[in-house]
This record gives sequence, C-alpha cells and structure tokens, in this order.
Amino acid sequence: MGRKPTYTASRQLKDIKRIIRFKSLPYNPFRRGLYTVEELMEGYDADVPGKSLDEIIANHFNRDKKMPRVHEALAQRIHDHAIDHALYGFAQPEPHQRRKIIGVMGGHSKTRADEIYHTVAKLTWQLSKKGFAIVSGGGPGVMEAANLGAYLSLYESEAVDESVAILKKSPDYSRRKEYIAAAFEVKKKFKKDSGTSLAIPTWAYSDEPTGQFSSGIGKYFSNSIREDGLLAIAADGVVFAPGSAGTLQEVFQDAAHNSYWSFNTRAPMIFLDKDFYSKPPSTFDVVKYQASLGKDPYDAFVGICSTPDEVVAFIEAHPMKAKPNMNLKRTFGLSNLTLN
Repeated sequence: MGRKPTYTASRQLKDIKRIIRFKSLPYNPFRRGLYTVEELMEGYDADVPGKSLDEIIANHFNRDKKMPRVHEALAQRIHDHAIDHALYGFAQPEPHQRRKIIGVMGGHSKTRADEIYHTVAKLTWQLSKKGFAIVSGGGPGVMEAANLGAYLSLYESEAVDESVAILKKSPDYSRRKEYIAAAFEVKKKFKKDSGTSLAIPTWAYSDEPTGQFSSGIGKYFSNSIREDGLLAIAADGVVFAPGSAGTLQEVFQDAAHNSYWSFNTRAPMIFLDKDFYSKPPSTFDVVKYQASLGKDPYDAFVGICSTPDEVVAFIEAHPMKAKPNMNLKRTFGLSNLTLN
C-alpha cells in the first residue's frame, strides 16, 4: 500500500479560506459593529414590501432556517459572534469604563394605544435622564416603547405624550406601511440626535418591522443566543412589563442569572404593573419567594411597581451588587467588563 498524503498546514489553511469565502450573502458575516436603523432600512419602499436590507436578510434566512446548510450555518454563527463583540463595545465604550444599562422586557403584542406602552415610554425617558442606557428586544409593543422613551430623552417630557399621540394613529403593525409612516412622523418632528438605547432583535421573528427608535441594533440569527445576551448586557437591572410566554421565559432566565451569580453580579428585577403581576397565580410571588430561599437570598432585589417614579426609585435604591470575594468584573460573552 502506498503512503497516505500528508495533510500539511498550508493545505489546512487553503481549506479554511475556501470554507469561509462567503459569496452571495445579503449580510456580512465579518461585520465590525452594530447595525443602525438607517442601514437596515436601506432600500425600503413603502409600496413594495421586501426591499429593505432587513427584509432581504429575513427572506434569505427563512428559506432554510429549520436546517441551514453548513456553509450558511457557519456564516450565521460568525455573524452572531461579531454581534457579540459589537455589544461588548457598546457595554464598555472606553477601557475600564462601562455604561449603566437597564433592560426593558414585555409583550410584542401590546399596541401603541395601550396604556402600558405610554407608561414604558415615560419610564425609559426618566431612566435615560438619570444616565442609564436602555436595552430592549428590538421588536414592537413594549420593546418599541422602551426605545422611544430613550430616543426622546433630549427633549422635555411633553415630547413623549406628543409622540405617543402620533403613533396611536397606527397602533399595530398589521398595516405595516402606516405603522412605519407614523414612526417616521415622530422622527421628523423630533430631529435631535436620539438618546442612547440599544435594540437586540432577531430574524427568527422576521414578520416584525424594523424598530425605528434605537441608536444601535444588535440583530441576531440565533434567538437563544440573543435572549441570553439581552439579559446579560442589562447589568443594572431588568424591568418586566406585562407580556406573555416570551416575557415569562425572560423572567425566570433572569432569576436564574441572579440566583447563580452567572455574571458575578446581581441586579434588580422589577415587575411593572401591580395589577397584572399580582393576579394569582402570581409570577411576582413565585420569583420573590424563590429568591428568599437558601443561605444566599436576593429577594431584596425583586420589586413590584406601577409607576415610572416607583421603578426609578427602586433601581436607584438597589444598585448592581458584585459577588463577595470576587474581583469586580462582569463577564459578557468571552470578555470582562470592569465594574467602575
């Protein structure tokens, strides 16, 4: 029998280059930063659906999202890894410094006409004024309201009321053209550079329109990685507005992070709307009770509120806590964020 050919390092390198030479993709797997609203909306035509970059990527993703070919799967993983690093850059814009970040979770089915939408927008306007950056899941409903309040934080509070009044004219995205047009109208009326906020959506929910009010967008293909990263980056607390199964998942995922000191820190969990979260079986009661158990309880970090003022007061009274006897670093992905 003849000798087997040697698989040299140079051959391996050629194979790697061949494998990662991505062509004909509508997205760049090796991107070096967050998306912007303008980038994802490029090509948008109100009268011809599917023309924006966001929609083009979504249609590409949906063609084989159940089981993508290995080439496509690899491209998506590399892309999401790039988004991980972009989020790290957002969380720590300067060496040895970090942003104070509050997450706001809640139902995507809440309309712009719902009272909770207005309440969340007023809350994030206040939190932004207090120096917190806001992060949402980047979708409609409560998530859009969260980014809206931050967007308007360079204006007086009346701007929130005026904007919600405009947006109510198209309360949900069943009529996408009018829904996006109402957001354009708000942005035309309030033209100042927006306050800082982050949206972390996913192409897994490809029917949702591009959110218009965040200053940066970390959009993922993988919803599971996106969910965990969304909670991880909200280092200074998470507000849970009313929602359904998705919000419930985030509640218990965040509770697990606090319980196990997943990032060597603990931070507030605030349930917004006492009427909603106190009804039996009460999600708040379950989380509060579970947090009180054992030798290392964190129930003091679990609160329930109904007004923006109450939420802000609770967050300020319960700053993020580092795990005792640990160096003051918070792990986000593969990177460390110094807590000073």
